[in-house]
Amino acid sequence: MEFLWSHGAVIQAGEFRHGPLEIVESGVPFLFLVPTDSSRVITQRALKFVEKWKGTAIVLDYADFAMGLHDDLAPFVMFVPLEWFCYYFSIVRDHNPDDRRYYGVVEY
Repeated sequence: MEFLWSHGAVIQAGEFRHGPLEIVESGVPFLFLVPTDSSRVITQRALKFVEKWKGTAIVLDYADFAMGLHDDLAPFVMFVPLEWFCYYFSIVRDHNPDDRRYYGVVEY
């Protein structure tokens, strides 16, 4: 969040039906990290719900980046596209990701 200056929450796909599905509507973005392990089915279920109810879905699918690597390496492989996402998200919002409001600027 310190680079994006935007509100957000990390939610496991299995928890999607316990509240987050209530905020799905046009203009509300959801970023999905789709795994290739056994949780893929539940993640795709949440993604389909967002698409059905006209939410905005941004999808990063590990299958597109894995190049045959083991599922356990997903956190390392997905780091790169997530970093690029964060960078361009901040630029689109006219925020230099190197600018800090408080972090390293004022005493905490």
